[in-house]
Amino acid sequence: MILALLLAVAQDQQLGARTKAMGGSYTAFEDDPVSVWLNPGGISSQPNSVSVVYQTYTTYPLHEAGPGGGGTTSTSAEAETSFVDPVLLPSYLGAVFQVGTAKSPMAVGVCYARPYHLNYSFDKVSDPFQTVFDPDSNMEQSFSRLRVAFAKDFLFAGPDEGGFLTHVSVAVALDAGFETWEFNSPGGNRSDNATGFGGGLGLLVGVYDIPDRLKLTFGAAWQSGLKWDFNVEPDLFPAFNMPQQVNVGLSAYILEGLPLRATVDVQWIEWSETADAPLFAGKNEFEDVVNVSFGLEVRVPLDAVLTIYPRAGVRRFDAPWSDADALPATSDYQLVLDTDDEVFTIFTFGLGLTWLSAESKVRSIDVAGDVGGDAYNLAMGFTYEF
Repeated sequence: MILALLLAVAQDQQLGARTKAMGGSYTAFEDDPVSVWLNPGGISSQPNSVSVVYQTYTTYPLHEAGPGGGGTTSTSAEAETSFVDPVLLPSYLGAVFQVGTAKSPMAVGVCYARPYHLNYSFDKVSDPFQTVFDPDSNMEQSFSRLRVAFAKDFLFAGPDEGGFLTHVSVAVALDAGFETWEFNSPGGNRSDNATGFGGGLGLLVGVYDIPDRLKLTFGAAWQSGLKWDFNVEPDLFPAFNMPQQVNVGLSAYILEGLPLRATVDVQWIEWSETADAPLFAGKNEFEDVVNVSFGLEVRVPLDAVLTIYPRAGVRRFDAPWSDADALPATSDYQLVLDTDDEVFTIFTFGLGLTWLSAESKVRSIDVAGDVGGDAYNLAMGFTYEF
């Protein structure tokens, strides 16, 4: 299992300490229960285990300052690191149950995931030629999904045979989603919630294997977007659907005994379909993004029971706007944030500690961080094999 402490940037959907510490390159993982959410194809050969993760989110709430010398109240929307109410509710809680055999691995995964929490500030726009914007409204929206996944691994080589295409794991997932929404403005406050249904697909391929010396694994995952049945329509007040997403990645285990793992990932997120179109012509819209991540992990045994895992990574993170000085609009609301850029370079780091129980079951605690964005974030989690 996983216990994690992590720092992040802008609004990203990553969950898990190892994920964050290795730059977000997680799609080809096959030994982390968080894969139920990130790529269910990675759970097929995992043992029975459960994982919980807590994390903070980067938010841009509306700040108001009292009248100064001129007697005017000022507003701003600076980035903050925030936990989400209720604080005791985790960002991820999931379990893997192995239901197959050594010759035919199969697993069922169940999880609760809260990958996004949006807290944006806006300016209500009535003049299409307006060029100066000050935040006067705030929208807070949280997305959650309950998932049930099934994964089956097809083995083409024995554990000591190696070679090309050693196995292929495929997975399917069904999701029930839930969103809560609150909008505060000078004209009053509104709130809403809605449900939706979606799913996901996962793939994990053993590309090449030289036993105990080299192992290459390819992963791919798709998550459907969720279209909410809003009671308060987004053409009246800003509200977002949950984006569709596609990930592909590669993991390489290197050196004798496979102590070094290197990962690379590419992630596409369809933010363009999540928000209502701007009411006025010429306004920017929310855009799709492509993120690229690289990560490293080293296994360092301390004794027969304890092992540590230093980790590091880098991530090119793309925000869903093309210009930090000309942010997008939705309906007749202009997004107003104190953001530093539209593309961020995030440097990540972390450390894991695992130990074996008397029954040789694995327990794991991980800490991680990243720097380079609008704000830092924290997360906590724990992984437990049973």
